[in-house]
Parts: sequence; C-alpha cells; structure tokens
Amino acid sequence: MDSSRQPLLKVENLTKRYLIKKGFFSKNYFTAVNNVSFELNTGQVLGLVGESGSGKSTIGKLILNLIKPDEGRILYNGIDITNNLSKDLRREISIIFQDPRTSLNPRFKIYDILEEPLIVHNIPKNERKDIVVKTIKSVELDETFLDRYPHELSGGQRQRVAIARAIILNPKLIIADEPTSALDVTVQLQIVNLLERLKNEKNISFIFISHDLNVVGKLSDYIVVLYKGKIMEKGVKSDIIENPLHPYTKILFESLPPHHPKYKKTIISIMEQDDESFDGCEFYNRCPIKKDECKTKPNYKNINGREVYCHFV
Repeated sequence: MDSSRQPLLKVENLTKRYLIKKGFFSKNYFTAVNNVSFELNTGQVLGLVGESGSGKSTIGKLILNLIKPDEGRILYNGIDITNNLSKDLRREISIIFQDPRTSLNPRFKIYDILEEPLIVHNIPKNERKDIVVKTIKSVELDETFLDRYPHELSGGQRQRVAIARAIILNPKLIIADEPTSALDVTVQLQIVNLLERLKNEKNISFIFISHDLNVVGKLSDYIVVLYKGKIMEKGVKSDIIENPLHPYTKILFESLPPHHPKYKKTIISIMEQDDESFDGCEFYNRCPIKKDECKTKPNYKNINGREVYCHFV
C-alpha cells in the first residue's frame, strides 16, 4: 500500500483468543485471530477472504470495539482505538451485517430505522427527515419505502436499507460483513455495484469480508487471505487473482465454480483433520505440497510487495 501518507486504518499484530477448556492446572485456548497486520488507505477496499472460522468477522468486531483483543493494536487516523472507540469516532466507522432480516428491527418502520442513528448522535430534529429521504434515494429506493416494515421488503431491498443505515452518518470506514451471502446471484451483483458506486461518490473505505472470491475480486483493491486466524497471503488484488502463490489461496481459486459446465475442474483433494497441538505451519494438515520443513512455522516472505506465509514460494 501507499506508504507516502498515513493510512486511515492500521492493524498491528492483532491477536484474539477464546478460552475453550479450563482445568486445575491448565487452560486451553482457541486462537481466532493470530498476529494479523494490515493497512487501509482512504477510499480503498480491503477484502478479507477465507473459509468459515478463519477469523474474518472477528477482525471486524475487534475494529468496531465489540470485543477486545488479547494482543496488538488498532489505529484509526493515527488514533489508538484498540480499547476505546469514542462516540465521535463511532460516527466515522459503520457496519453492514450479513443478514438484514436479523439486523433490522422488525417493529420499526424503515423511516424509524434510518432515523435512529441520527437521534443517537444528536442530529437536530428539523434536519433528520431531509437526511433520511436523501439517504434512502441514494441506495436506489424511493420515499414510499420509508412507511414500510422490513418484512414487507425483499431480501435485496432490506439489504439496501441496511446499507442506507450504514451510510446515513457519512462514515469514512464501513465494515461489510458478508453483505451479499444471503442474497441470490442477480441481487448480489446489484448490491456490489451499489457499494462500488457509494465508495466512489462518497470516498468511503471498506473492509469487505467474504468467502466469495468473485465478489472480493470485483470490489477490492487489496486482498488478505486468512486461514485459522493467520494471514496466508496479502497483496494487491491483481497480483493475487492473476498469480496466487500460497497453496491455500490456490485451493480457494480452484474451488470456484466454472463459468460453463464444459470447463469442469478437477478439485484438489485436501485432508480435513486438524491437530491443535501441532506447532508447525497452520496449514500443514491440509496442504497438498507439505514437506518436513513445514513442521516448523515459516516466516513471511516479501515478494514484490506481496507477503506470503510459506516455505516454498
């Protein structure tokens, strides 16, 4: 990333553990996020990619101060927000949840849902209606939707309302936590195009969390590939999509369905067992190219600005 200016967001050596077993003489922890570092500049989109359980959503919660890290720190515009995100800064950092059916209050009309953040942040009452109307139109819904309840809307319309709520305070950073995964393919594309337009119009930075490499590849400027809370590979989108280097990144791309049945792929077979006590590479038990060297943890290799966590690149 561009090092000539201060990043909007800087995550340094972030680690989060959860206690899963406690005995008389020992404690066992699950490491959800393992020494993660990355930066995000204003107006950019960073894609966090990985399968379920890779730590993507946990990183989003850590940035939003919904949970606290065990190690590391988070800087927003140079301000340490690791353990304290002030009310003023909360206006600048917002979130879009995965499923609007559960994130939108079913007892509120759409107008009330959009007005609520304005009330919380003390926006004058005489200004709220204009802001709500302008915002609902910016997500390509008209004013008539403001008098409806969430259950009266389609999935795509509900997600547009969720996006409207996320942008209504003019944030500088939005955490988008798998915002298209609960939608059908056609609606997914519409939502992706909407997010891309809003990013360009409002100069919003996004952390886009997804397991869908096609969506991440369309939106992101920079991609971070996670496995078991550890970064396997990170770099500029074009580098990773055109030439993935880590075995796990390659497997993720190989698992994408072909555009036509005649291009059917042979999926790489990988082992599924895990051993939490193993002290080598986190990907060892599933890696198709593992060797004895992989029984020790690799160091990150910097290859033309891209970082890869592997012995053999």
